[in-house]
Amino acid sequence: MNPMQASAWDQAAIALKHNVAKLPAGYQGKVRQIIGETLWEPLQRTTRHRFGKHVRANLEHYGLVFVGQAGTIAVYKKSAV
Repeated sequence: MNPMQASAWDQAAIALKHNVAKLPAGYQGKVRQIIGETLWEPLQRTTRHRFGKHVRANLEHYGLVFVGQAGTIAVYKKSAV
């Protein structure tokens, strides 16, 4: 991963954690929707894929719960805990 992608990854991770905290109870969405297009677009396709896998492996860290799939894309909701 080049330094620009690492920086974009870090910004996306920070935004995800911050935005999840502000989500209303019961909201369901994709990581892309939770982060926002502005921070999602700079990530390259392979980085997006790895970031999605990272989120899925660290749901507790981000305060998310896996809900299901929308096609091939994971859908999450804010954890009740």
